[in-house]
Amino acid sequence: MTEYKVDFFLSAAECNAQQEISLPLLAQRLIDISTAHASAIGVGYEHLLKDNNAWVLSRLSIELTRFPSINKPYSLVTWVEDLNRHYSERIVELRDDLGEAIGYGRLTWVAINIVSRRPADLTPLLHKVTPSNRRCPIERHPRLGSIGIPDHVTMYKFQYSDIDFNRHVNSTRYIQFILDRWGVSHYDLNRVSRFDISYHAEAHFEDVVEVRCKGDEETQDVEIARDGVVCTRARIKFCPRSLPIIPVKN
Repeated sequence: MTEYKVDFFLSAAECNAQQEISLPLLAQRLIDISTAHASAIGVGYEHLLKDNNAWVLSRLSIELTRFPSINKPYSLVTWVEDLNRHYSERIVELRDDLGEAIGYGRLTWVAINIVSRRPADLTPLLHKVTPSNRRCPIERHPRLGSIGIPDHVTMYKFQYSDIDFNRHVNSTRYIQFILDRWGVSHYDLNRVSRFDISYHAEAHFEDVVEVRCKGDEETQDVEIARDGVVCTRARIKFCPRSLPIIPVKN
């Protein structure tokens, strides 16, 4: 099973204010299909846990020409592009209701031993995975360094709804914090064309973090840090919408 496909339908409850799939939900869908495919070929969480190992999302990149829109079907197709004994680089292709590719995601998964917290050796499982010959057209994840002196800083204290089953902050919640740096009118005029995020350290319930931003109207670099320790770095790129969204007045 080199490729794995899942069909979806975008309901109104899953849309953002622009009647498109929200970026955090799309990111979660990429994570979910990656997890499902890994389980289907025998290298999922349940298989790694037998040796006290687990997959950890290290980096995520999403690049789109447009977003799936309200009340329309869409689908995701995933495959493994690269693999070694420590990590897996997985691709997810996003298709619209006509089956046309409208975007891609790149996910780098690292295997760790949950007892030692050190990199795990996946050599015994490598024979179960057949990387695809398909190449992903989007660039690999960029190296995101320190942003230096930020243009803008906001504080946030993690709450109950930010925490997942591992008792740390859910990976998609960081994406929500970053998107919230801009208002609704900004997204009416612009859309996200590329989003890159890397995860460095865990944050937990009631941790207080700084959300630091630096950049211009087109590109923003973001750091989320706790007590001087960077939890997450990200880069978000915007492009003008071909047709600005005009909200309907009730």
